[in-house]
This record gives sequence, structure tokens and C-alpha cells, in this order.
Amino acid sequence: MIKKRKVLNSLIALTVISILAFEKIKLSWEISTLYNNNETLRIEFENLKDLNLKLITQFNVENSPANIEKIAKESLGMKKKRPKEISNEK
Repeated sequence: MIKKRKVLNSLIALTVISILAFEKIKLSWEISTLYNNNETLRIEFENLKDLNLKLITQFNVENSPANIEKIAKESLGMKKKRPKEISNEK
């Protein structure tokens, strides 16, 4: 009876250890996957930051007063108004 109990306890302990070992393997794999995803997302974030900076720069260049004036002169045929000459002669 005691021998059967020892065998049963050993079998239960072995089963628990096996389950815990499989859980550890599964968790290690998930951590590795999450780490790789984190690296991928970090690289993508850096690329998007660079793209955002380029787009902001392009927006500011295209909407600058000098560029708007250049487009108005070229496409609409507008000319810059010359100031009138004022003389103080009496």
C-alpha cells in the first residue's frame, strides 16, 4: 500500500513538473515573439517619425508666402504691385 502511494505521488509530481515545463516553454516562446514584435514596432515608429518630419517640412515649404507668391505669378499671371513714387516738390 505504501509503495503504491509513493508511485502515485511520484507520478503526480512528474505530471505537474511536465505541465510546468511545457508552460515555461510556451511562455518563453511568447516572450520571444513579443520582443520581436516590439523591435519591429520600434523600427516602424522611427520610420514614421522620419516620414512625419519630411511631410511637415514639405507642408511648410509649400505653404510659405514666397512659394504662394511664386505660384500666383506663374499660374495666374499676377504681377507684384509697384509702389507709387511720391515727391515732396511744391
